[in-house]
Amino acid sequence: MRPVLPENKMSFKLIIVYIVIFIICAVGIALALAKTEYFEEENVGRALGIIDKDSEKEDEYNELKNDFDTIFNNQIENFQQGNINIKKISNDYDVVVTAFNYKESRENCTIDVAIPYININHVSAKQFNKRVKEIYRKKAETLKNQISSMNIIYTVQYKAYLQNNILSLAIRLEYKEGEKSQKIMVDTFNYNVVEQREVTIDEILKIKDLKNTDATNKIRREIKSIQEQNQALIDSGYSLYQRDYNSAIYDALNCKYFLYGKNGMLYVIYPYGNQDDTSETDIVIFE
Repeated sequence: MRPVLPENKMSFKLIIVYIVIFIICAVGIALALAKTEYFEEENVGRALGIIDKDSEKEDEYNELKNDFDTIFNNQIENFQQGNINIKKISNDYDVVVTAFNYKESRENCTIDVAIPYININHVSAKQFNKRVKEIYRKKAETLKNQISSMNIIYTVQYKAYLQNNILSLAIRLEYKEGEKSQKIMVDTFNYNVVEQREVTIDEILKIKDLKNTDATNKIRREIKSIQEQNQALIDSGYSLYQRDYNSAIYDALNCKYFLYGKNGMLYVIYPYGNQDDTSETDIVIFE
């Protein structure tokens, strides 16, 4: 009689384990293939110019421009290496201080003003202080005592940096009265605290090892791009500030307003509100 052998049956639990292992392996292989394919496509795309390898840097650059207004915190940042003897008016204070600070919010008027004072005993600094007082502080003092039925917003803030023997200060004004257009103004002061003289943008470009032609080309490209983006809206009837990127004002050496900022970044500033009733301001940054 032939012996009867027991049936070789796989347990249900073991089958489940095999299925789970199979699924995990399949998913792992699929993910690996997808990752490989993604990087291959990305590398090909970069090589063919389909993917912009500088897009991330461009995003960071645009973020810097968009964040320009946020740097104005009424303070000076000192990155100066080594001790220097600055010819101050008063040695009891920093090289830049807040000379006039006023905040008020009432029914039709909001005032938030911090007026800087350059504590340097030099004719150019004194002239700048006088202009700032006459333009920014005088208006704030007038608004303090003015009763108006129109809504008024008036803010003045500043930011200063000290590095490489250069003091760089920027003041930003925002003014809105009733239904009138918002007005934004920017003023700057750049001064060599060791050589006791004002600094030109040409000197900052040389510090950054930038040629005037290269800087000018970058400025004109960005202004042209802005104007082209705005043109469609202008053609549709919107009132936007017209820019002529071929204008001499966009030659780097003709720039009137610039800030030598944190980490040596150069902000080239075109505050159209300095001449016209507009809030439009173009910023070109050289890192």
